[in-house]
Amino acid sequence: MADETLPVPKPPRKKPGPKPKPKPEAVAAKVTTPRAVKAAPVKKAATRKPATKKAAAASSDWRAEADKIKGQATQAARAAADTAKDKTGSAMHGLAKLISDTAGTVDAKLGPQYGDYARYAAEAVAGAAKSLDAKDLDQLAGEARDFVRKSPAVAIGAAAVVGFVLMRLAKGSGSSDA
Repeated sequence: MADETLPVPKPPRKKPGPKPKPKPEAVAAKVTTPRAVKAAPVKKAATRKPATKKAAAASSDWRAEADKIKGQATQAARAAADTAKDKTGSAMHGLAKLISDTAGTVDAKLGPQYGDYARYAAEAVAGAAKSLDAKDLDQLAGEARDFVRKSPAVAIGAAAVVGFVLMRLAKGSGSSDA
């Protein structure tokens, strides 16, 4: 047993420690050296003027035409939105009247508790219709922006549902011709 030698353990390797932080003077000197400071590239196209008066006139004509088309598109969109708002308001008033008229039938068939639910729903729809009629498009757009900011997940879900419904309506109207 004297001949047997025990293995000698190897000394543990030293792990590199954190790098020493540079002194503030060295950092300041490194940043302010002329090589370290780079100038922002200058865009030559932005400072270049049209070569001729004809090119300048064509550019301004194009911009004027684009502004004119933009104004026409804005007016058409606003008119369409006003029409849609009016139709939606009148449809909501009609729905509220229909629900209110049906409340008596609901009372007779299901009981007065369910008739009260129908009346409450009719009042809620009528209130929403009055609120829609009282606001202009800018107020409605502001409220929509605020709603999307406060709850984007609900807004995305609602947009997905509306898109699905519109897609189904478009598919249904196209397949009825066959």
